[in-house]
Amino acid sequence: MPATTTEPGESIVWHHLPAEKVIEKLDADLHAGLSAEEVRKRREKFGANRLTAKKGRSEWIRFLLQFHAPLLYILLLASVVTAFLGEWVDSSVIFAVVFLNALVGYLQEARAEKAINALAQMVVTKATVRRDG
Repeated sequence: MPATTTEPGESIVWHHLPAEKVIEKLDADLHAGLSAEEVRKRREKFGANRLTAKKGRSEWIRFLLQFHAPLLYILLLASVVTAFLGEWVDSSVIFAVVFLNALVGYLQEARAEKAINALAQMVVTKATVRRDG
């Protein structure tokens, strides 16, 4: 259950509180809003009221993570063992299948991430605030 704190040791589940209680806890005035000075103090203390995007992984890391599965470890090991035994055709086929699987997974993940970013750009967030009455 998500909770945030206003003071050390205090945990509040904001979405469970009635609006009047939230206003009281935030030490705000429903009709006058916050003063410019109070806004400045809160921005200094808590920072800007913005959502920041999480930094993504690099392209190479995302590609290499496609190989991070136990079955793929076994197939890569089988490719190395068959190469060691001189079975070059079998070894190259196994490796090619693993590589193609990773490439397809990477391309699908890249396409999905691009779609999510496009959807995030379409979302418009508006808020109405009261300042100094």
